[in-house]
Amino acid sequence: MILNAEILGTEVSESTFYDQVTGAPRLGFTVNVTALDADTNEKYELQLSNGFARLDEIKELRRQGAADDALRQVADVFRSELIDQMPRMSRTAFEVLKFKGKSASYIKLVCRFAQVAASAAA
Repeated sequence: MILNAEILGTEVSESTFYDQVTGAPRLGFTVNVTALDADTNEKYELQLSNGFARLDEIKELRRQGAADDALRQVADVFRSELIDQMPRMSRTAFEVLKFKGKSASYIKLVCRFAQVAASAAA
């Protein structure tokens, strides 16, 4: 499903999850977007986990075992860049990959940029 969205707000969210092997806490980062469907005027919460060079950098640092403070520093830079990359009220097309959540009022749409989907299909 393609969602033609007007961006209302963006946020880089930090979450802690636990390594299944060691049980050690690890940081994870995702991009959350509040968007308005340009076709139906419905408001949606979107989650993006790829499509940003800085987010890929954070993932690579985490794989290399970087300290949490180093990850947070890169995330802070990413937060400031994200405002320019996805300005408020800009239009962007997303491909909805799946729905996340148990209740209709708390569903997030897990998405990727539509141009990424088009290049992957080619």
